[in-house]
Amino acid sequence: MKRITMKFLMVVVVAIFAISCTNTKNKESAEVVYTANGDIVYPTINGMIPYDVTVADKGDEEANSKVFVEVGKMMEVDCNQHWLEGSFEDETLEGYGYNYYVFETNGNVASTMMACPDDEKTNKFVSGEGHFISYNSKLTTPVYVPEGYEVRYTTWGVDNEYTASQKPDESINADAAKQLRSYPESMDDYDRYVIYLPQHDNEGKVRLELIPGMMKEVDCNTHWLTGEFETKEIEGMGYDYIVFNSNGDMASTRMACPDDKLTEQFVAAQGHFGRYNSQLPVVVFVPKGIELKYKTWSAHDMKVADKL
Repeated sequence: MKRITMKFLMVVVVAIFAISCTNTKNKESAEVVYTANGDIVYPTINGMIPYDVTVADKGDEEANSKVFVEVGKMMEVDCNQHWLEGSFEDETLEGYGYNYYVFETNGNVASTMMACPDDEKTNKFVSGEGHFISYNSKLTTPVYVPEGYEVRYTTWGVDNEYTASQKPDESINADAAKQLRSYPESMDDYDRYVIYLPQHDNEGKVRLELIPGMMKEVDCNTHWLTGEFETKEIEGMGYDYIVFNSNGDMASTRMACPDDKLTEQFVAAQGHFGRYNSQLPVVVFVPKGIELKYKTWSAHDMKVADKL
């Protein structure tokens, strides 16, 4: 009887110890807190790890800089192009207005289906669709990704800024100009702008930003044109053209200006970032009365983000 009692007590002690350890682990897990930007607490998201995207102070040049964020992992792949399925969600920290980003993925990797000349595989960083975010050296930007993935980010800067034309010089890119006949010539109440891009040595590291806007007299507040971009495909061709839809309304911050002084400025909409493809013309329709400018951007240094 004593032996049974002793065995029973030992079982009870082991069970209590196991429960205690489990509770300790759960407690530790529940107490994980992510802080940034002066000990501000960011959310804990189940199954997600936040990474720290921090950039150097560039002064006035920050207005002409952006950060391109990619999520992926190193994988052995063949000669095809591979990419991780997934997308970014933009989130705002309640009470502060600071941005953070969440990359959701099911882990599937898609690829082109070319026949490779051999079975050779190489180790490459396979990433999902990247995401441009604002360049802000004053704040850390958390990027949440599933366990097992890493975050890489590249600084992009403006190379040049141009004013688009409705009838540009075809000699800029004669081959692309030949393709213009495949595109719609007109839309009611819209003007058509055409951009011929010169060939670039590495077009994968260049981006094109389209910027519709209007010259207006404005006060000291920040003003912007409201509207949305829509990408349309030419049936049977696979070529895309872009439509900017806007009723011309403008929004602004609501600061009190020290005087009633007005200055004439180009009030722009939020830009549209797209691929740099010199093989085809860039065709954009904007409502009459709205102008179109564009910038070319190029990638600079790439960094691997640390965990927050």
